[in-house]
Amino acid sequence: MTNFTKKKLQKGISLVEALVSTAIVAIGFLAVFQLVNYSVNSIDVSAERTKINYITSMVAEDMIGSRDQTANTNPASKQCSINDYGQTVALDGSACPENVRKFAEYIKESPLEYDTCSGLGGPIFDKAAMTDIYKNSTTEGAPENKKNRWEVILGEDRYLKCRQDPSGDTDGDTKSVRVYKICTGDGCMPGSPSTVFDEIYIGRVEINTNGGNKRRSLYFQADYIFKE
Repeated sequence: MTNFTKKKLQKGISLVEALVSTAIVAIGFLAVFQLVNYSVNSIDVSAERTKINYITSMVAEDMIGSRDQTANTNPASKQCSINDYGQTVALDGSACPENVRKFAEYIKESPLEYDTCSGLGGPIFDKAAMTDIYKNSTTEGAPENKKNRWEVILGEDRYLKCRQDPSGDTDGDTKSVRVYKICTGDGCMPGSPSTVFDEIYIGRVEINTNGGNKRRSLYFQADYIFKE
């Protein structure tokens, strides 16, 4: 038998077999692509959660670390100081001006609230449009400067991605910083127990992400003022 005859008798791959093989390989590649896409999204979500944890901790540390700083006054003037009870007093021992507030009281009166992805600047597409997180002001104290930093970080989505809820059931991502005052008398949180004689300030940082479906809340004691 000649070599030509042997080759003629050998059977090759039919067109149907080739199509089936191609389909199997395509299904395998499709599964790999879906896995890669899921991995990328998972990494992105994990990175956002890590940033949220850092930001909520930063806000709490800012307020706790500067709780004895006063707002609405020039720190260089040393107009007011904090006595042993945590109260604001003038250098001569008299009462401070009514508008001078400690950090926790200042945030209680002017909380931060951002919703529907409509913060200060929205998405940033141009470097020139970025807002400086520092005020560089020498006439304002730590409360005003730190609050300005929170406003830029929470209000612009160059730090945290902001997503609208595609279903429309919620407004989407929300961010807030609030302070609640637990005490008896005027200006206290409703439902404060009558057994509380001092003034307790509880801070809350709350960030809802993933279209408002994932919530990160941090409660902390922002300040404590003793009553004589």
